[in-house]
Amino acid sequence: LIRPFFLSAAPFGSGICFPATLARASVARSKMRAARAFQLANRLGHSFQPRFPPQAKRSAVHSNCVRFLCSNSGPKMKVGIVGSGPAGFYTARTLLKKFPGVEVDLLEMLPTPYGLVRYGVAPDHEDTRNVISEFDNVLSFPNCRFIGNVHVGRDVSLAELQSLYHAVVLSYGASADRDLGIPGEDLEGSFSARAFVNWYNGHPHYAGLKPDLQGGDTAVVVGNGNVAIDIARILLRSVDELRKTDLADYALEALAESKIRKVHIVGRRGPAQAAWTTAELREVTGMHGTRVVMRREELEMDAVDAQHVQATRALKRMVALLDQVQTKHEKADQDTSPLQRELNLRFLLSPTEIVESERKGHVGGMKMARNRLEGSADRRKAVPTGEEELLDCALVMRSVGYRSVPIEGLPFSTASHTVPHSAGGVLREGETVGGNRVAGLYVSGWLKRGPTGIIGSNIGDGQITATTIMQDWEDGNLDTKAKDGGAGLQALLKERGVMVVAKQGWKKIERIERERAESEGSGKPRRKLTSILSMLDAADAA
Repeated sequence: LIRPFFLSAAPFGSGICFPATLARASVARSKMRAARAFQLANRLGHSFQPRFPPQAKRSAVHSNCVRFLCSNSGPKMKVGIVGSGPAGFYTARTLLKKFPGVEVDLLEMLPTPYGLVRYGVAPDHEDTRNVISEFDNVLSFPNCRFIGNVHVGRDVSLAELQSLYHAVVLSYGASADRDLGIPGEDLEGSFSARAFVNWYNGHPHYAGLKPDLQGGDTAVVVGNGNVAIDIARILLRSVDELRKTDLADYALEALAESKIRKVHIVGRRGPAQAAWTTAELREVTGMHGTRVVMRREELEMDAVDAQHVQATRALKRMVALLDQVQTKHEKADQDTSPLQRELNLRFLLSPTEIVESERKGHVGGMKMARNRLEGSADRRKAVPTGEEELLDCALVMRSVGYRSVPIEGLPFSTASHTVPHSAGGVLREGETVGGNRVAGLYVSGWLKRGPTGIIGSNIGDGQITATTIMQDWEDGNLDTKAKDGGAGLQALLKERGVMVVAKQGWKKIERIERERAESEGSGKPRRKLTSILSMLDAADAA
């Protein structure tokens, strides 16, 4: 597994040979010795660009198998990454670590970075946000810029970015929702889970959502995934616990006055198809003061699911936990002690209509069709049995998936709501994997693979895209003429009257949010600014 480090001069092929001992040393020692050799060569007036050996696969980054080109001339590669969530940061990290001298700019629509880590992770899961320290390390590179408050497609076009950068990576995620496609979905009190999550997390575009938490005592979340569990937990958790989180101030006030006491999480298929993790399920079913209700007949599995569960370790643990919780709360039914909140986990039900309440234009209930499952274990299909159920509720939130949206000039699949690509390189319209690509245009994250996986799923994803970029530069597939990059972009935006938030501006926003939390002495990590204007004012403060 150990590979030698060596230098070769470009473009003529002559170079500096490193001692053979580098190949025999451990990877860590090899890197240290190579670093000393690089410093020596730099003092001799050389500069470096990484190069991968011919045997290295383009679909993976070989961290212990690197060749550095030694060149005295030529432009630096400039990469613009649209979107500063996990996909953008992990792509940037690979480029910055593997390609010394590259200039990377992270472009973000909001004045703040981190994407779903800031606005999607539940506020009572602050530990999950520890990944921000990794992203801060990326921003600390002197050749990495943050260019916030820039809306690609409005403030600057994709074509303009392509003219400014050698490579443009699109990693702006999935900003739209999949609909249920049933009558009543447009009633007041019906909205997407993403909108509700962004609302309580202080996303400036959703601060005006104003969900009615006093119109009734029951909410329904459609979809059996971690997002649905997050929403149920926030609605049912005590306000005293939430006060210690960075939940938006307005959301905390609304939840303090909330009349919601029951939450139903509804899935169209069975427990074996639930997408939540065992850890998330254990937390929400173990909440103090919350009774968990399930129906034994909805937990029963046919032979296909039973066999699949027994053969899948993680799924077996999750289903076992459901059984334990159900048994525990069946016994607790005999206990007369009052319980304030109730969580219902429902299966084999498909929403067919959101019913209007006596308050005209507002949600009053949801009709559901009971299902049975057909098909093989990997292709289970929910088929209506003819039975129906009406569930009274005041709120309905759909958590049935996100979808990406295209920007002008971007090849896009309307079927999968993703960008067709080959190892992260965007394919031309009509091309398939291995076909002709758009020179200098790349994709990473949900826009590349669809809205699946966890934060860590973006690590390998970003590495693949970054490797394709570096290989394209080496192979001469990119325009190697000098380009203006971030400096040119900032000049263009200034001319158009766009106030750009740079790293220093973001750090001012972050400092003010932490100071706001410290001043109230609640123990919360930050009190978020929740409007674009307040963020821009903070970024511009002395």
